[in-house]
Amino acid sequence: MDPFLGLLVLILGLGLGLLWSSDAWTRSTKLLATALVVLDPLAFVLFGVSGRMGPIEVLVLLAAGVALPVAAAIRLIRTARPTRTP
Repeated sequence: MDPFLGLLVLILGLGLGLLWSSDAWTRSTKLLATALVVLDPLAFVLFGVSGRMGPIEVLVLLAAGVALPVAAAIRLIRTARPTRTP
């Protein structure tokens, strides 16, 4: 086992705990962010066994590993930002 794996799980758990205890986001946003946080490490595990995959599969996994956290961050920032009414 990698010693940083426990630290990663602790940080992810803390982030999810803070997310679910906040009133700034709706339940659907919290569920989406939780799914993206849980699925992102899975993409990196699959990327680790990429020696058996072709180049297209590796590129798809790399794109998912970058796109999932970015999409989650953008969604959370847009949801938390108050809308301005003119």
